[in-house]
Amino acid sequence: MAKFLREKRIDAALTQLEVGRRLGFHKSQFISSLERGTSRPPVLVLKRMCEIYRVSEEEMRRAYLENAVEEAENRAAKAWNSES
Repeated sequence: MAKFLREKRIDAALTQLEVGRRLGFHKSQFISSLERGTSRPPVLVLKRMCEIYRVSEEEMRRAYLENAVEEAENRAAKAWNSES
């Protein structure tokens, strides 16, 4: 998800600060955290990013779901392997 969001921001020719401000934040830290993968984006923020980045909700939803499945698979594999 982090890579996807960074690519879409760059494609929209926007800085992290510009996106942050459009979302109501005064600094770029929130966007930076999302793009580094250290923070999870709330769905409402992702929906607003669709407008800002000019990305369809379907494309954003697909990226969000793919990320959720990948995270779930990683957690499940880690749990499975720790029980060995």
